[in-house]
Amino acid sequence: MKVSHTHDDWREIIYCGLENQQIDFKGPQDWNGIGRVGRAKFARHAMALANTIGGYVVVGVGEDSSGNPTVYSGLDEKQASSFDPSNVGQTINRYADPAVEFDLVRPELDGKRYVVLVVYPFKDIPHVCGDACDDELQRGVFYVRTPDARSRAAYRASELQGLIQRALRNQRQLLGRMLRGILYEDRQAVEPNDDDVFASLVSRSRAQATQRLGVAAMRNQPLFEAIIYPRRALAARSLTDVRRALESLDRPRLQDFPRNGRQQPATIYAANESLRGHQLRADGSPASYWEVYQAGMLYCAVPLEQRDGGILADDILRLTLVTIVLAGQFYSSLNYAEEILNLVFRLGNTNEACMTGIVNGSINGEHRCYIPDVDVQKERSAGDLEAGAAVDVTAKVFQELCERFNVTMDKADITRLKKHLDQFLRHGLLPSSE
Repeated sequence: MKVSHTHDDWREIIYCGLENQQIDFKGPQDWNGIGRVGRAKFARHAMALANTIGGYVVVGVGEDSSGNPTVYSGLDEKQASSFDPSNVGQTINRYADPAVEFDLVRPELDGKRYVVLVVYPFKDIPHVCGDACDDELQRGVFYVRTPDARSRAAYRASELQGLIQRALRNQRQLLGRMLRGILYEDRQAVEPNDDDVFASLVSRSRAQATQRLGVAAMRNQPLFEAIIYPRRALAARSLTDVRRALESLDRPRLQDFPRNGRQQPATIYAANESLRGHQLRADGSPASYWEVYQAGMLYCAVPLEQRDGGILADDILRLTLVTIVLAGQFYSSLNYAEEILNLVFRLGNTNEACMTGIVNGSINGEHRCYIPDVDVQKERSAGDLEAGAAVDVTAKVFQELCERFNVTMDKADITRLKKHLDQFLRHGLLPSSE
């Protein structure tokens, strides 16, 4: 969502019900009574949001017994007035370099008052923490906001690369606006920022997936996620167009996406800007969630079962293949065969997890993943995927996922893997996950 302090109704933000990449909740509190460490937490969240896509820190919403922010207590007058913008800004920007741009608003909703820090994405360069504070803040660290609603130090190469790319992009846009101002004076249209558009959609989809699949499935057990989107938002398409394109596919059928076998056929329904679907297992428990937006983004989340002490490699392989095959056909059917797609595959909650049943034999306990999340990104045109590149891309994604589990695949392994995948496609079959 676009970050703004001028919402006509703050209901969507305050009553979100789940923390996500753009929203963090705090229970009722007094700024003057939370101490140095408590105020440092606000600084950490502000820097993390600003270094990602911006967002909101909502004060006055507590947690229920399940840990979800659904206790809408609000603030009394003394608590609300304690959040003075100058005092809050002075504290946050004592730690942040450069200063974080934010607004502080005090909306009233259903007779209760809240405080919301509206944090904007950085404009020029990312914010580095300039001072330490106990265990809350470290000097010299860039904080980022993660998809699972954590404000933590950026320790992955991809996260640091993302900060650099956004800074360079901001500088290019600034230079472009300056040149347009010189050449065309008042014809200074701001370039669209589709990366931020898709990042916001991912955040919304994860919130919906959490509601459908449950907090435990999204944050505690191994989770497969696929996020596929073009470089720029697609031209306006109706949900009817999206549904027709998806329902025209026969490999895989939409009702069997992303899993077929013993899962129940998908329940498919429309939202305001997207088409959504979810599957249930035979016992009625949630098996998967997917969402396709009019703007052109496909999101898919599948909790992974663990058997024989680990995640089934074949399960990950099949989910990756099915998603790539569907994406190639879907975007091509919308006449975007030449469009370059960003393909992001993520395994969440993988710290200390191992993988079993891989192509070169069962993996023992020594082959474990020691990072909490695994991300692999590729780029390919929809036409290439539909024309047969799905097998090659799937193999490359799977190989990189295995590397994060400290499993090395040689050329013979890759050859067997591609043959295995090709057999599914050549015979018109898509694998069952059961």
